[in-house]
Amino acid sequence: MSMLSRFSNRGLRIFRSNSEKQASNPSGKQRVLFVSHEATRTGAPMIVLNILKHFSQTCDVQCETILHNGGHLVGDFKKYSEVDCVNVPRKPSDELKKKVQRWVAREKGNPPVIALCNSMESRFIAEEVADCGVKILYLVHELPSSYTEEDFQNVYRYSEKVVFPAHAVREAADAKAPMPTGKGVVLAQGLLNPEFGKGTNREQARLQIRKELNLPENAFVVLGCGTLDMRKGIDHFTNVARRICDQPTAGQPIHFIWVGEGPRWTHSPYHYVMLDLERSPAKHRVHFLGERANVEPYFYGSDVFLMSSRVDPFPCVIHEAMAAGLPIIAFEKAGGAPEALAGGAGAVVPYADYEQTAALIRMFSMQPEITAGLRTKSIERVHSRYRFSDYGDKIIDLAESITRSALRRPRSSDDVSRAA
Repeated sequence: MSMLSRFSNRGLRIFRSNSEKQASNPSGKQRVLFVSHEATRTGAPMIVLNILKHFSQTCDVQCETILHNGGHLVGDFKKYSEVDCVNVPRKPSDELKKKVQRWVAREKGNPPVIALCNSMESRFIAEEVADCGVKILYLVHELPSSYTEEDFQNVYRYSEKVVFPAHAVREAADAKAPMPTGKGVVLAQGLLNPEFGKGTNREQARLQIRKELNLPENAFVVLGCGTLDMRKGIDHFTNVARRICDQPTAGQPIHFIWVGEGPRWTHSPYHYVMLDLERSPAKHRVHFLGERANVEPYFYGSDVFLMSSRVDPFPCVIHEAMAAGLPIIAFEKAGGAPEALAGGAGAVVPYADYEQTAALIRMFSMQPEITAGLRTKSIERVHSRYRFSDYGDKIIDLAESITRSALRRPRSSDDVSRAA
């Protein structure tokens, strides 16, 4: 059996084998699997990529990744692990089973000690990994509205621990399918990039995006971010813009920009949102920019962040907006965002209340001095409460408890001297 020892003098965590090194694994390192449904620039893949990075930098393990499908971030996953993209439909199949079994068993006599499975969309790979005898630490980032009771029961059944990013998400999951006692854990992920925006000049960013979109220099910009779909509430976003433009505000012109991509074909949500905009005075005030590799200038060059999602467990963009010092407006009963904004770090309005949201945006545009407290509290809160390194350490702690909870030994001076 194996155990995970830690040495405080170097900040090093090591999965060590008590058995002799296997011929098929000359390094003697234990294997840790990371499972993601895709490698796109969206929240869940970015979270597991950062966890993988944290493991690779603080643990002496052999990191390996199984992706259901690919995406722009495949190369980033390869920087920290070996990567296998099964590239089959997201459903149970003999092909999926065979690929997973082959990957898990690729080192004779050295099976993975644990698999960190990320997102409900990874549940089909996760189940196959569990069937191979690998212990599962599952990270659920979704509210249960898009999944069945059976989906959650299956995840509970084959997982040792299930991690939720917010109390609202855990409570919703438990209401959908009661969770076994002691299996659920709430851990809020942190700001993905602790250096987010630190090299960005706010005034230059303001000028850059206004020039890019040919906006007046005094334009007041409301930012939204995410995929172009109904879950992210692109219709809510544009409906707030329509409400504002139906009642013109004196002074600064208010514009709405959305960073993120998604389906734009006929009959997509975007298609119908644009049809509505074409019939509104807001049609020249809403700008869908598409995906951007670097989003920092858009956060630092905007004036307000509007979280318009219908269902969003604990969105990473909230942390980025907090780090950028943006006043944030979010809907209640739409996920875990209100937990992030507690203590005066943002404004929470009734779900889909366009009138109140529009009123707040008008107030922020006409009285910018009142946003100073929100900005300060957001920045302080994200850098004190939502550090990703802290989150990564807690995930490692859970992995330790799962792989060897009963035999975990306290550190000794001998341990430290051996690690030096």
